[in-house]
Amino acid sequence: MNKTLLAAAMAVMGAAALFAGDVPRFRGENSQGMYTNEKGLMKTWPKEGLTPKWTYTGLGEGWSSVAKVGNRLYITGTGTGRPRKETVFCLDLDGKEIWKTVTGGAWERSYPGARCTPTYVPGEKEGEGRLLTTTGDGEVFCLNAADGKILWQKNIANEYGSKFGMWAMAECPVVKDGVVFVTAGGSKALVVALKVADGSEVWTAKSNGDTLAYVTPVIVRDQLVVMTGAKVNGISLKDGTVMWEDNYAQTSGVSGMGGVNCNSPTVEEDRFYVSAGYDQGGVLYELNKDGKGVTVIWKNKKLDPHHDCTVLVNGLLYGSNWTGNNSGNWMCVDWETGETIYEVPWERLGKGCLIYADGLIYMYEEKRGTIAIAKPGEKLDVISSFQIKFGDKEHWAHPVICDGILYVRHGNVLGAFDIKAK
Repeated sequence: MNKTLLAAAMAVMGAAALFAGDVPRFRGENSQGMYTNEKGLMKTWPKEGLTPKWTYTGLGEGWSSVAKVGNRLYITGTGTGRPRKETVFCLDLDGKEIWKTVTGGAWERSYPGARCTPTYVPGEKEGEGRLLTTTGDGEVFCLNAADGKILWQKNIANEYGSKFGMWAMAECPVVKDGVVFVTAGGSKALVVALKVADGSEVWTAKSNGDTLAYVTPVIVRDQLVVMTGAKVNGISLKDGTVMWEDNYAQTSGVSGMGGVNCNSPTVEEDRFYVSAGYDQGGVLYELNKDGKGVTVIWKNKKLDPHHDCTVLVNGLLYGSNWTGNNSGNWMCVDWETGETIYEVPWERLGKGCLIYADGLIYMYEEKRGTIAIAKPGEKLDVISSFQIKFGDKEHWAHPVICDGILYVRHGNVLGAFDIKAK
């Protein structure tokens, strides 16, 4: 195939099919931050650090990550005009803009900025790929991935009476079998299931009376595990039946801020770890065999990531904890027992998020924007690190690794680093 035909084919595939190395949603498969398809990455970085192969400036405010499918990247941002509007950007793999689409109203209160990483859904035919995204104000948009055209939209907040916390709707859409699931956190529904094809309602889950949190749900067996301000629920993917409910704020047994839940649970088979920062501790739950309840396996009072999630590697759970809004230690906990293996500071740096790829943990601390690789194990073993020099404001966006490229978003800028072994 000549280069022209290959480029044309890739352009079509970029808006249709999914490949093994693609990252079509927030933190990859089931939001676990495990990029297990990545191989042949650098095991050490140069002493002077890494230089981005390109940067794209112009995303506006926000902390969303990038989704990558085929030869395209998708990410959200917020413009600087008033009133603010959220925008979905489509870039090529060289960081060149292909299209951008203004969607709905952005959050105007505390920490305005885009939160949602778009979720890509392949179509049945070539060129029919779709993007699902939510805005801070509680709207769901479905876009044509090829050209950014809005196919349908639905105001979840208005229709289902969403009760917002301090920091907007901040979850990313979860899609399975042609249905998108969105936490409404409202007086009329806890979760709403909509057809990806046209946005029509499939089912609603009964309200639990709680406020919205900021958590992208995960799938455990045949259930959607959803967190709200104080509670965690299991919802049947089939019909929206609320299978069980637990008051996580009480179960954790640690007095904290409460109601500020930001982390997608870490999942292995029927077990999932729930954490929420602010000294609320963490709980490992197991879904009962009948699916109608959960059992608490263990609690850990220290491993409570702020908004950074955890990763599970070879029976050890890694994350950072909250000791203050600008501080925290890095931790390792035994998945079977809940025993703390280590809790240590990383030099004079604070807490942050982490992901996993090709045998290494990637740490991105939020205070100064230092990013590092570390060996998994029973001690904190940082191999190499450097500081992100572009962008501004908080280092809260989670990094993404795809096809040997490390994508880091900081404020208005997205940067791409080639981390393939040379």
